[in-house]
Amino acid sequence: MESIFSSAGSAAEAAARVKNMRWPASLRVGHTTILTGKAIQISSSGLSLLLDRTVREGETGLVRVDAFIAGNPVRLQARTSVVCCTCVGMEGFRLSLRFQDLDDDATNAIETLLRAR
Repeated sequence: MESIFSSAGSAAEAAARVKNMRWPASLRVGHTTILTGKAIQISSSGLSLLLDRTVREGETGLVRVDAFIAGNPVRLQARTSVVCCTCVGMEGFRLSLRFQDLDDDATNAIETLLRAR
């Protein structure tokens, strides 16, 4: 299983690049299927979602995360591919997603989410 959250640096550097969170998120797969859940972790290369159903590895989709940082809304919307899907018991399934072809708005949103306290 490949980890999109691994780091070659120190533990302090890794903590600066990976952010744990609990924000509403959705994943649109295909033209009609929208899955809702929670974004639980983000890095500059991808994020993890908790969903109530499984998604095949390699599937591509559009992820959307809505957050409030210092009272301001932040929306991340980006194309992703599923790297891994794991059952995590009663919570559902943890999807590890890798970002694809980020635009400037998505890059800025990721930076804002990573800096949030």
